[in-house]
Amino acid sequence: MNVTAPLLVLLLISFFSTAQSFPGESFTGNEDDLALQMEKAIKQVVQQRYADQSMKRFNQAKSLGCFNATFTVNEAISPELKQGLFARPVSYPALVRFASASTTDDAKKDLRGLSIRVSDVVGKPVWGKSGYQDFLLNSHPVLFASTPEEFLAFIEAQRDDRVLWHLLTPTNWDSLYTLLVAREHHTSPFDIVYWSTTPYQLGSQQAVKYAVKPCSNFESELPDELTNNYLRAAMRQHLALTDVCFNFMVQRQTNNDDMPIEDAAAKWSEQASPLVSVAQLLIKQQPFISADAIRQCETTEFNPWQSLPEHKPLGRMNYVRKHVYYALSRFRNNQQ
Repeated sequence: MNVTAPLLVLLLISFFSTAQSFPGESFTGNEDDLALQMEKAIKQVVQQRYADQSMKRFNQAKSLGCFNATFTVNEAISPELKQGLFARPVSYPALVRFASASTTDDAKKDLRGLSIRVSDVVGKPVWGKSGYQDFLLNSHPVLFASTPEEFLAFIEAQRDDRVLWHLLTPTNWDSLYTLLVAREHHTSPFDIVYWSTTPYQLGSQQAVKYAVKPCSNFESELPDELTNNYLRAAMRQHLALTDVCFNFMVQRQTNNDDMPIEDAAAKWSEQASPLVSVAQLLIKQQPFISADAIRQCETTEFNPWQSLPEHKPLGRMNYVRKHVYYALSRFRNNQQ
């Protein structure tokens, strides 16, 4: 790829930069440059990490399970929440991917991720392919980095093999604390609450965050011995016994001071604004981690900007994610 190619890609996919900002957004003008720097640093990290094997995702590299699911919008939703995908009580086919954030060994504490691609969606997306709506969530309600600048600094520290020194710097102690408390030994990916961490529009005037909460009758237990693949074993056991369900929920922003759009490390209070269920995600009993499902999941390019306008991502962190996710997906799939 020549020197100008990344700039051309960025120009092609960053047409939204001239759009009006949503209340609470605060762009500084350096977001495109941050995206390019982040792309470059992550590619270097991935090339170091997978020098002798097929390229995997920078984050959430280990697939714990990939499943076909049904995303059903609730009938009883308050009028102000009936926006976009949630406007009508419709059932959609969906693809879901559960993954570990940073380790391939289930026995090690880690964050887990949930990616959802809803299909047969009517309406033109703000970016990407028509017919799809993506949701990307993590097993901790906030990110360890407040801003794209902080996230870039962490990636560059990974690249330069100085993560520990980076996190031990007093100005980064909040990030260190978040990373320590967010990593857990989970009983099963089916038992976890997942959060979007970053905010999104709901309609034209509301900002929300998403959460996905288990609603299954069955819950796994932590085994006495934690093996390399105990999470997959727990998922397999759950599906052998019963279906898996999650409530898909939204949390409305009440004000930007206590629930800021531009601070990805700030938790929005559920006491001030409770989570409200708008849909249910159902995973019926099916063959576990089939070769076709894994192949489909590993080539699927989840992106928060694969979204209807009514659910447009908000804030600088999401702005940068659009280009980075797209560029890294192209890079990964071209290298495999």
